[in-house]
Amino acid sequence: MSWERFRRKLWLRFRSPPRCARDVIHDYGEYLRLQREVYLAHESEVVRWRDGQVRYIKHAFAAEPGEARILDCACGDGVGLAALRDLGFSRLTGVELAPEKAARAAAQGFDVRVIDMHSLDGIATGTFDTIVSSHTLEHSYRPGEVLAEFRRVLVPGGRLHVVLPFPDPGPRNERGHPAKYELCTDRSDGGEAVTRFFTERGFGLLERRADEYREKEIWLSLVRD
Repeated sequence: MSWERFRRKLWLRFRSPPRCARDVIHDYGEYLRLQREVYLAHESEVVRWRDGQVRYIKHAFAAEPGEARILDCACGDGVGLAALRDLGFSRLTGVELAPEKAARAAAQGFDVRVIDMHSLDGIATGTFDTIVSSHTLEHSYRPGEVLAEFRRVLVPGGRLHVVLPFPDPGPRNERGHPAKYELCTDRSDGGEAVTRFFTERGFGLLERRADEYREKEIWLSLVRD
């Protein structure tokens, strides 16, 4: 074991319990570097993940009207956008933090913008009817700010479809999932606490279900007040 790994193991053992991303990654610039470089992954190249995303989109959007204006937040390589297009949706926009992934999605003909989800700059209030956020919020630095931006760009009564790894316990992946403690996805409570994170911030719960096709996940469908 390297000295650096040994130091981190000691720190993890004796630190105070983390409550938010800042307790795990102290600097926002370091957070951005980790998300753009260290934890960069191409979902389209992982068959199980790609198929799982298509499966989820078909479930979540089964009852959405075809004319809905949809935002895919952290759209990655465009797997979700392609699945939505295959279902007949055409008013699609993606936002993505990593330029390389955004370019892959844009190459498929989608409107994709390189934007930090904590501040959806350039997107007007009330632009979208629906947002899909699949394996996104656990990667955020300030999930409450992201959710406030979701509320801002959604119309009143708009839908938010969320997928999160759940339960997501332990420190093993916390630098990749720094929001897990604030979101409460580290708790094995059936999803009660993570649901409250949304309902206390202006969203009503429409559906909650567990799934294990890709990994253990929680699916939440919510409505903006």
